[in-house]
Formats: sequence, C-alpha cells, structure tokens
Amino acid sequence: MSEDDGGFEEQRVFYGWRMVGVAFFSHLVAAGLGFYALPRLLVPLANEFAGGERAGVALLLPAMSLPGVIVSPLIGRAVGRFPLRRVLAAGALVLAIGFALASQVNSLWQLLCVYAITVPVGVAAMSNIGANALVTNWFDRRRPLALGISQFGLSISGALIAFFIGWTLSQGGWRGTYLWFSAIALVTGPLLWVSITDRPSEKGLHPDGDHRDVAPVVEAEDKPKPMKFGVAMRDPTLWLVGIAAGLCFSGITAMLQNMHAFTTDAGHSLGQADVVLATIAVGAAFGKILFGLLGVRFGERVAFLIAALGEGLGLALLPAASSSITLLVPLALFFGLTLGGVLPAMGALLARIYGAEQFGPVIGYVGLMLVPLQMVGAPIAAWVYDQTGNYDAAIYGFVAASAVAVLALMAIRLRSDTA
Repeated sequence: MSEDDGGFEEQRVFYGWRMVGVAFFSHLVAAGLGFYALPRLLVPLANEFAGGERAGVALLLPAMSLPGVIVSPLIGRAVGRFPLRRVLAAGALVLAIGFALASQVNSLWQLLCVYAITVPVGVAAMSNIGANALVTNWFDRRRPLALGISQFGLSISGALIAFFIGWTLSQGGWRGTYLWFSAIALVTGPLLWVSITDRPSEKGLHPDGDHRDVAPVVEAEDKPKPMKFGVAMRDPTLWLVGIAAGLCFSGITAMLQNMHAFTTDAGHSLGQADVVLATIAVGAAFGKILFGLLGVRFGERVAFLIAALGEGLGLALLPAASSSITLLVPLALFFGLTLGGVLPAMGALLARIYGAEQFGPVIGYVGLMLVPLQMVGAPIAAWVYDQTGNYDAAIYGFVAASAVAVLALMAIRLRSDTA
C-alpha cells in the first residue's frame, strides 16, 4: 500500500481499529478457553477427580498462573523481538495441543501438568501480552479506549463460554469439551497469522491515525532495546503497579472461578448460576470500554483507582445479596463493570509510564509480581469453603486486598504529578 493509499485509508477508517478487532478476537478465544471455562468446569472436574471436593480442582488456576512468573517475561521479550503474528499464532497452536492432551488425562495431576505447561504460554501470547502489545503499538492518545474495546472480547467470552460449555458437556462430557477447545484454538492460529500488522509504520500511518510531517518509518536498529530484568526489578513504580494489579486480580479470579458454585450454594439453579456468571462477564466487557473512556478523560491512574475501589465495594456487598437472585444479578453487573476496568487501566498505565516500545517487556516483568498474588485467590476461596461451608471470610479478605491496591496506586508518582 502506498503512502497515498495509507492516507486515504486513514481518512475512512483508521487501520488501527482493524487491529483492535483482531485483538478482540484473540482475547475472546484465549480468555474464554483458558480462563473463563474453569468456573463452569469446576464441579464436573471435581466430581470426576476429587470426589466432589473443589480445592484440588481449584489448583488448576495457580497451576496455569505460577509458570507465568517465568513465561510472562519470556513472552514479553519475544513480543519485542519477533513479529506479533508469529507470537500470537504460536500461542494458539500451543493451546490447541494443550486442550487435546487435556481431553485424554486420567487423573487430576495429569490435568494440572497440562495446564501448567501449555495454557500459560498460549494465554500470555494470545491475550495478556501479545494482543495488548498489538493495540499499544497502534494507539497513543486513545490507547485506554482502544485497549478497553479490544479487551471487550476478553470479558464477553465469559458470557458466551458458560452457555457453550453447558452444550458441550451435554454432548460429550468434559473430555468432549476439551476437544472442542482444541479445534477452536487450532483454527484461530492461521486466522491471526494472516490478519496482524504489527505497527502503523508498516502501512505508512501514525498512531491514532494522526497526520504528521515526518514519514513514520522505524528502522530495526533505531528501536530501543528491551528494558533489562535488573533495571525493571529496581523500579519502585513497576512494583507498585504490579502489586496493585496482583491484589485486584486475586479477588477477581477467586470470585470468578467460584462464582458459579457460590450461586448454586445459595440455593439458586444451574441456569440462574449461568446467568449470574454471564452477567459478570457482560458487565466486565462494557466495563473495559467505560474505563477506557475514563482513562482518556481523567488519566490512566484515576481509572485504575476507580476500578479498584469499585471491586472492593462489589465484593463487600456480595454475601448479603447472595440469597436473592433479584439482588445478585444487578450486583453481578456492577461487580463486572468495575473488575472489567482493571486490565485495560493497568495496560494503559504501563504504556503511559514506559512507552509503547517497552510495553511488551514491561508487562512481562509485571507478571513476576502479579502472578503470585493472582494465583492464590481461587484456591484460598475454595479452601475457605471446604473448611467453613461458605466463602464469606475469603470475600472480606479480598475486600481488604482491594484497599491495599488503592494505597499502592496512590503512591505512584507520574510526571504530571510533579510538573
């Protein structure tokens, strides 16, 4: 495409919005199959492998999260060195292999191994790092909104996957469900390969579709080198962002993984539990756009603070609302809206602080702080349930974690704070 063509294309629809659509689709597949499927599979897998006890199956989340401490920095550096189409397509292939293996396991420890080895690679490459890096490359001023729109796919997958798994379980049980997952991931890889353009310079364009006098050509030797590990680990701002995000995600993942069971434990039907889970996902989807707009209007850190405060409030109200489905559904929508803002706000804040060129490595390093906090939430909540018969103590613990996240975000100093 010539520069003239690029200018014409830009005037019609900025090409970066196409990449937002590609990222939307990648988030949809990776998050739906790798993350949002677990709440719906918790009880069937617990009945199959653990005699109905949930704590063991809840270890699937930390099993896929703990390797992220190693995987996230590696994928982050890969994003900085290799074309994004290769990274995202490879992640889809790894997911396809992993789910095919999951359909054949005969014990819980085998399933844990499959999740630990394959799912972290696929999800990081396709969603957490790869898809977010793609959008970050294409936008600057409108980056929070673009990230929010792309991550709409991440959350809406939760609304779709609950009903999809209900159908696959009825057709072929949990083994058939994993075979369906494998087929979907296998088809996704080639689609990502042919759809991705890494940067606006490859189309003769600028971020956000802006007009500039200087041709947007970035030579490989002019690109800044990825931030080194030692430098990142000495950066207090990176630690504050990572701790805040980790504490927020700890409560988010814990309640998402246990929400279906939490709802049925309160005396509601499986269908009503599906609705609650889907409502959270729908709220989170629209929350990503809402908090993207808030980030553009008020700044990325303010959007992150509002999301953390809202998460804590939603969690605090959850036990009192559990017995009434008419209260639980709107609360699930509110909870979804606020938790949906955490991921785009975190990504936009990191991109604002460190720049688009360093985004891949930096978000990979943040995984070192985020993952250990995130992975303990679901098994702690399941363990509390096994010990007490309810989730209340765990929920109030996550409320306290949200408060600490707010304090960490308030401690971050941006350039505008001291200007």
